[in-house]
Amino acid sequence: MSKLDSLLPIIEAHLPELKQPGVISIRPGYKLENDWPTSQPAIVVITSKGAGKVELPQQVGGIPVDAREATDVEQVRYQKPQKYAVLAAQHPELNAGAFREFDPDAEAGVAEVEAAGAPELMAAKPHIEYTGPEGVSLQSVTGKISVLCHASPDAGSPQLKKFVSETQETLTVGLYDFTSEHILDCVKASLGGGKKLEITLDNPALNPTADQSDPATLDALKAALGYSLSAAWALVRSNKDIQQWIFPNAYHIKVAVRDSEAVWLSSGNWNNSNQPDIDPISTPGGDDQATARKSDRDWHVIIENRDLAGDLEAYLKHDYEVASTHAPVAGPGVAAATPAEAVPESFRGETTATWTFFKPLSLEEDMTITPLLTPDKGVYTSAMLNLLNSADEKLYIQLQYIHPPREDQDPEFADLIGAVTKKIGDGKDVKIILSQYQTSHGWLERLQEAGISLDNVKIQNGVHNKGFLVDSKIVALGSQNWSGDGVLRNRDASVIIENRKAAGYYEEIFLHDWDNIARKSVRS
Repeated sequence: MSKLDSLLPIIEAHLPELKQPGVISIRPGYKLENDWPTSQPAIVVITSKGAGKVELPQQVGGIPVDAREATDVEQVRYQKPQKYAVLAAQHPELNAGAFREFDPDAEAGVAEVEAAGAPELMAAKPHIEYTGPEGVSLQSVTGKISVLCHASPDAGSPQLKKFVSETQETLTVGLYDFTSEHILDCVKASLGGGKKLEITLDNPALNPTADQSDPATLDALKAALGYSLSAAWALVRSNKDIQQWIFPNAYHIKVAVRDSEAVWLSSGNWNNSNQPDIDPISTPGGDDQATARKSDRDWHVIIENRDLAGDLEAYLKHDYEVASTHAPVAGPGVAAATPAEAVPESFRGETTATWTFFKPLSLEEDMTITPLLTPDKGVYTSAMLNLLNSADEKLYIQLQYIHPPREDQDPEFADLIGAVTKKIGDGKDVKIILSQYQTSHGWLERLQEAGISLDNVKIQNGVHNKGFLVDSKIVALGSQNWSGDGVLRNRDASVIIENRKAAGYYEEIFLHDWDNIARKSVRS
């Protein structure tokens, strides 16, 4: 039993005092001081936006009562639980469940409505066991390798477009979201004349910056490329139009392989928040800072290595072969594609600090690069556990969120969190930046409950990165969010790059964010 579970009977005994008008949720947690959780256990009472001052006791049963206004995510969950359920089924960063919650309205509780809110998305469907391509396994590559390190909003879009435009014959893509018109225009222009595009795509709830839906993107590609396009919908359970599934809530990968020679791998999708249409390095403009404040922090890398490209391409092609059997985009038995619910723009928030834009770093040096795919059993968790345990001095982490597992669930994931906890306990220099989504539903406090000291944590709006830096000499980047599904069950891809210059490049960007943009506050 966790320490905060001992508060549950106290909350139940005092519900009549806590169920006041304007209260939308009651749960265990930690008392806030200066907008940041302390180590003092408290009964957290969430009040509806606009409810004004709610009359609550200062404590019950000897436990402080900590009243807080709902975040935008919590407010939508209360006011529109069915819409929230649809969004959370496809965007796990929105999930509740950090702690047991008490709903003030016992007759028509939010939790009950929410549970029934997305029946089509999460209805029982046949589960297909995941397989990788026959005769192919993920292998590290070592030697003199060319890489291009870069980040968004600084240089993501220009480098992605350059990568795509240099396609000679084939582009093989696995992607979560493709809703940016300027990236779409680049793909159409670059792949005309018979060049082949093979893409496996998810169809998540719409990014608030979307120019068009994922189905509209594929319609436009079909019109422009004709028979040069091969496309399929990823077999994701949370896509209501998919009748058989492999991945529970996301085909979350962001990988493109060009001409079987070069790999683009990223934490960022092909949408406007991850790939804003700016080039502040080569063509600075007056709107660069404003656009950056509304955009996401992502890390990207382009790697030129035939062995690595060949292995990742084999996995992408196998994903396509399996998906196209069950959910092709065109042809007999075509799977429909319903435009998705849109994520409210208010969930994103903005940063307020001034950005420093970092130029891409081109390297051709001796290094080792290790690819990590999920849900390939143990590949990500074992390699990342070794990486975390290897930190002698510094461990810097930038993730969209960390949702610790319940006791006795997902032990491989729990081991990763335990490794970070140990580095903090050992007095190492540990810095963790998480996004604004960590502050909803008690997940920041749940992180503390799991053993991560919040002295080592800051919040940064728009963090979409999934990056790790160890001792200024190793960097890991990619698409795995830290949840059970993210590190174990969804399709995701990362690489570990063992090279001091590459690690130093991303470390400089991380420390810029830590010092200038991230904050110790649960408020946007």
